[in-house]
Amino acid sequence: MENNNFRLSVNAKTIIIILLFLNAGYAYKKIKQYNHIKESGYTRERTIQEQFRRRIMKSFGSVEEVDRLVDDMANQKEYIGKLKTALKVKEKQLSKVNKELENANTKIKEERAYLHNKIRGMADGFSKRKDQYGQMGKINEILNDAKSKYESKNTRLKKKIHDLEELLSESKDQ
Repeated sequence: MENNNFRLSVNAKTIIIILLFLNAGYAYKKIKQYNHIKESGYTRERTIQEQFRRRIMKSFGSVEEVDRLVDDMANQKEYIGKLKTALKVKEKQLSKVNKELENANTKIKEERAYLHNKIRGMADGFSKRKDQYGQMGKINEILNDAKSKYESKNTRLKKKIHDLEELLSESKDQ
């Protein structure tokens, strides 16, 4: 009679079995979902290097191919570094030439302003001394001399500017 106290009915047994199957199915579903998330790149489960290696293995199929690609990338990175340093040197040279060109340009502007002021001063002197015909010839000679000096300096400075611009364009082309 003691065995009858702990016996369950058929309905209770079927409900317990159904619940066990449901729990097992739910656990299987969650385990499968976890593995799917892990395989699709769940970043907390794998390092970036492992993800990268797995993607490359899917693409190329061998570790040697991956290692060759990594070596090629490293060599290209070194070459780019050397190229970067060379470009920095060229940039410094270009900036130096550019400064020289700007300095020459400012000097030309200053000389031009000085010569214009000198010419204006001479013109004022001519207007004041119109009645002095003898001195006018001397002043004309001075003015012509100043103009020729201005033109010679101006052409020389223009030639300098042209040479510096050519140098700058050559250094940009290189």
